[in-house]
Amino acid sequence: MQARIGTFEAPPERLEEVVTLFRDRVVPAFSKHVGFIGYQAYVDRAQGRFVGVSLWASREALDASSETALRARNDAAALGAATVGEPQILEMAFDADSRL
Repeated sequence: MQARIGTFEAPPERLEEVVTLFRDRVVPAFSKHVGFIGYQAYVDRAQGRFVGVSLWASREALDASSETALRARNDAAALGAATVGEPQILEMAFDADSRL
């Protein structure tokens, strides 16, 4: 499994708009890609920080979604959310909750 982790900083009063963007537009767009497993979002409301984690079955699936991810970053920027660094691409080493 692969993960793309994106971190954004936004004015705290606009953070809910960023959450709504990812929940209502980005996740449905990702879900159209073969190999999409899921999405998790974390926020620090006081600091205006949003961290999104998209999960993918393979590196190929993750790479195939890169245009969608770029569009998401641009849409977040239009809401005043600045990307913090580059998105991280990580391979799962283990899953402590796995029952396989």
